[in-house]
Amino acid sequence: MPSRAPFPPTAWTQVLAAQTDAPESRDALEDICTAYWPAIYTYLRALGCEREEARDFTQKFLTDFIVKGDLHKVAPERGRLRSYIMQSVRNHLINARRDAARQKRGGGQSIISMDEMETFDVPSAPETADAWFDRRWAWSVLRRAMDRMQAHFESRGRMALFDALKPGLANPDLLKPYGEIGAALGMTEGHVKLEMHRARKRLADELRAE
Repeated sequence: MPSRAPFPPTAWTQVLAAQTDAPESRDALEDICTAYWPAIYTYLRALGCEREEARDFTQKFLTDFIVKGDLHKVAPERGRLRSYIMQSVRNHLINARRDAARQKRGGGQSIISMDEMETFDVPSAPETADAWFDRRWAWSVLRRAMDRMQAHFESRGRMALFDALKPGLANPDLLKPYGEIGAALGMTEGHVKLEMHRARKRLADELRAE
């Protein structure tokens, strides 16, 4: 069985781009933050942080990671990016809680918008926190791939088709019968089936890219 890459190459491409002074580095930084904060927040909640504490720690960690230069400590030859971030989050939490004199956070610098925070939650479960981190990262990868899929269909003026196929891309059991979809969109059953085959192949490509 071929060995799996430790992390999607495009993620490392973004990290390496963000470590430079090039004009596109800011976009790479923002994309890294957008990709990682759900997994970081979920991990902190699983480790026992309350909502606001996890929110503040997520912002503080990303500030340290991006602004204070921790990002420049990572490199492909040093191991998994995901593992590095997971351990860094845990260390950050331990150090912050040891600092009894630290000021209460709140209203500080925000690196990213966390408007989606209320849309998901996780119970305090330190013994399974690593698994929660991985699940949330997988969810982020799928969401970003689906966003690119949506942009592709939208550019073709096929959003009605995408809306009909999307449930089945995430879970085949949720896909309506091809004939029913075709009747609603003015397509033959065979054409809908072909479009679904193409959509699944494209989603696989997008997931590999992520």
